[in-house]
Amino acid sequence: MGSERGSALLLVPAGVLIVALLASIAIDSTAAFLAQREAQAAASSLANDLVSLGLDESSLRHHGSYRLSPSRLRRLGPWSLQTTQERLSAVFEPGSVSVAVSAVGPAAVRVSVQGSARRVIGLIGKVNGQASRSVAAEAIGRVRLSG
Repeated sequence: MGSERGSALLLVPAGVLIVALLASIAIDSTAAFLAQREAQAAASSLANDLVSLGLDESSLRHHGSYRLSPSRLRRLGPWSLQTTQERLSAVFEPGSVSVAVSAVGPAAVRVSVQGSARRVIGLIGKVNGQASRSVAAEAIGRVRLSG
């Protein structure tokens, strides 16, 4: 019995190290999940905004139909990129956010958001050769007129 007294002391530091490693993996996975949700929310919000702001007013006035103006959507491109980058700056690497906007039919718009999510702890080094995680989200905004 005397020779086994200190064996448990050697396991405690190894256990603490394993728990810390697993906690860092859990925190980084949670940060990636948060980035994914934020990207999806930003894409959805932007799609809804662009469907409203991209209205072709002359088509609505003259024909009574809701259509998107491709030229207006192109002019809103820089604004949409800046707005999305500001919204996602807390969870994405600076300058990594890209936004693609395209019309889907006469009264719908598709927004794709891509970027590199920050890793919070990153104790295990680069994952797949990258220090951050690639995240992508897509949303389609459609007009639904009531009445």
